[in-house]
Amino acid sequence: MLFHIRHHHDENTCPAHDPEAVGASFGALLPALDANGVTVIGAWVDPPGHDFFLVVETDDYDALVEGLRPIIPSGTATIQPVGDMAAQVAKRMADNG
Repeated sequence: MLFHIRHHHDENTCPAHDPEAVGASFGALLPALDANGVTVIGAWVDPPGHDFFLVVETDDYDALVEGLRPIIPSGTATIQPVGDMAAQVAKRMADNG
């Protein structure tokens, strides 16, 4: 399954002012996801907005949560399952045609 993740923190919990904190949180995120068997399709950031966006693939929600552990203390993550838009449109068109 594909998941879209938005992680938001604020200026009070942002680790950017401390290189060691960055390494322990967001620097550890992608390796932690990989170590838990979660495939990262893409990862993006909006630094001034304190928002991170990821698209990942996994069939194990618990593994996903474990992979997110490095960033959990600094903010809130919204995890939403998503599907391929082109495939969904094609399926609907085929079902109705």
